[in-house]
Amino acid sequence: MQKKIIQVSDIHFGEKTFSQDLKNNLLKQVTDENPDLIIVSGDLTTQGYVHEYNDASTFLDELESITEIHVIPGNHDARNVGLVHFEKQVGERKFIHNDKSGGFAIIGLDSSEPDINDGQIGVDQLEWLKNELNKIPDDICKIVTFHHHLLPIPQTGRERNILLDSGDLLRVFTDYGVDFVLNGHKHVPNVWMLEKMVTLNSGTATTRKLRGHTYPSYNELLIDECGIFVNLINTETGYKKELANYSVEVDGNEYSICSYNHNTLHLP
Repeated sequence: MQKKIIQVSDIHFGEKTFSQDLKNNLLKQVTDENPDLIIVSGDLTTQGYVHEYNDASTFLDELESITEIHVIPGNHDARNVGLVHFEKQVGERKFIHNDKSGGFAIIGLDSSEPDINDGQIGVDQLEWLKNELNKIPDDICKIVTFHHHLLPIPQTGRERNILLDSGDLLRVFTDYGVDFVLNGHKHVPNVWMLEKMVTLNSGTATTRKLRGHTYPSYNELLIDECGIFVNLINTETGYKKELANYSVEVDGNEYSICSYNHNTLHLP
């Protein structure tokens, strides 16, 4: 059974480059895609103010009318004591989603730090992550999402905001067999393959805060027992391009990515 996941990030209600048209496009496109799950990988707001969260809450209600959603905070959401509003209007800052019929499980983490752009997972959350990964069977796809990028992103300028404890997190991912990592933060879509683990970054879906020749976009993941396909969707035009595909296998009750293909990010 194929499952469809939409990953969207960096909405930025309150940002001067936020586009109402792009937001409306996103809602229409996601409605047409009819996904099984939507993951919002942080930065719903720009300054973490309550009026921004009010707008974000309305937007999330619209997404929730389409399908199940999970949301984690980003660095902008944590500004100005914004996590108080996040917890009140959005919900928990981490989550666990198990889909046995789809053959995957997703864990969401909070990588934000109050009033700074840097991020970290922290010792307590790392221990929580280990315990939860231990509960996931080895024969399904293990996915983890958090806002800050785990690995540097090309064409984003000087590297400044990678996770402060990325090394410790990478060790946990290696030890516990994580297959996919979903990030946002840099407004530039990208995909890396590290050993047998994919790190997938989404761009900004609803703003004009774009670097170089990038465009407003979000990711679509199609997961079934034979493989995973990743599509990049242009929020402005609706154009869909295959970003990557992966063949998978379960050998000795262990799920693994056995081959992959990554395509260029640029639209014709």
